[in-house]
Amino acid sequence: MNEKRLFLLALLLVTAVASLPAQLVNGRFTTSFYSWEQYDTVGVSKAYLRAYQTVQLSVAQGDFVFHTFAQGVMNGANSFGDVGRVRFYNLYATWTGFSRTLDLSLGRQAVFAGVGNGNIDGLTARARLLDDKITVTGYGGSTVKEEYTGVRSDWHDNINVGGQVVTTLVPEARIGLSYMNRHEEYDPYWTTRARDSLGIPVPYYISGTSLARQLGSVDASYLCGDLLTAYGRYDYDFNFSETSRGEGGVRVHVMPSLDVTGDVFYRKPQIAFNSIFSAFAASSTTEIEGGVEYIVTPMVRVFGKLGSVSYTDDNSMRWTLGVNGGYGSVTYTGSSGFAGELTSFNAEGTYPFFDRTLLPSLGVSLVSYRLSADSPRDNALAVLLGATVRPLRSFSFDVQGQWMKNRLYDHDMRLQVRLLYWFAERLSLFSEEAH
Repeated sequence: MNEKRLFLLALLLVTAVASLPAQLVNGRFTTSFYSWEQYDTVGVSKAYLRAYQTVQLSVAQGDFVFHTFAQGVMNGANSFGDVGRVRFYNLYATWTGFSRTLDLSLGRQAVFAGVGNGNIDGLTARARLLDDKITVTGYGGSTVKEEYTGVRSDWHDNINVGGQVVTTLVPEARIGLSYMNRHEEYDPYWTTRARDSLGIPVPYYISGTSLARQLGSVDASYLCGDLLTAYGRYDYDFNFSETSRGEGGVRVHVMPSLDVTGDVFYRKPQIAFNSIFSAFAASSTTEIEGGVEYIVTPMVRVFGKLGSVSYTDDNSMRWTLGVNGGYGSVTYTGSSGFAGELTSFNAEGTYPFFDRTLLPSLGVSLVSYRLSADSPRDNALAVLLGATVRPLRSFSFDVQGQWMKNRLYDHDMRLQVRLLYWFAERLSLFSEEAH
């Protein structure tokens, strides 16, 4: 099934739902243009243009809701690869029944269920029990191709199943338990490889392998009045029989205007069990970070963070100081050690005019960095200038220019233009009544 068939299916589902009386229709149409200049050789450059058309649409009728999110991309004459393509990120229908305690979603949809993630072409079921104190989610289907076009035919090598149970039965706490088993096969392709001692390249067929990931997770959060908030998560990789991820965090409300935070993270690279990369040793990292946040006024917040990252045989430090205001922010960040040396200053802001119908924005970033103690220090300057014009509540026009200069680029200029229109109407299509 290609993208044309998906488009016809979306049109058929919209028509079927819209043929019923009193539909609530929500939509958003976004047209964007992105242009940049690239130097292919020294002193020779080309200007490139890419256009995007995004459609987000939902039609609700009684217990049924249809959702779709599609994007069309068209490249200019100088752009790379194909001229354009259409991607369907969402294309599914949801039914809510049994006194709003059960939701069923069928079609292409995004999965967010604890450790479970990704897009599937399949079914998701969610049940709410004991006055919404227990939520049970289960899903299953085929993984979606990177191009977000057709539906896979070989489901057994591209399956994504899992579920999550979340409970709030413990007072002031939320506890979740989740599981995911995902297999994803990449398309085979032909390439050239040297197959003998002479190094003569010959055609070689690379077959697609179904990459496997099987994870389980438990997470919990706890709120102790206005004094303390705590969170923890632990992920286990069943295929490798080892810990995949662990994290914990706490926020203490010391004073009405002062908060202290602490976080710790343990991460292991997520490598598919039967991938070629699983033959190599993968090292984990451990991060510890502490921070302070102080409210100067309801519009101004000052914060600072200090963190340490531990590798197998080395470590690095990072820090952040900043001020967040109602109309902008200023931050100073830095890092040192194994991850390289970097310091950066960032300032950005926006201010509304004419009853928020005009919102100009300005951003400046100055960075100084080097990859190691023996490397030369490089500097980079980036400037962002843009504006949003909203003459109507349902329409806005955005334009943004980006300029950067560093050792490699004398100047790098990029321009983005966006037109956005959204609506929400209650209609009775294909009938005598229209609201």
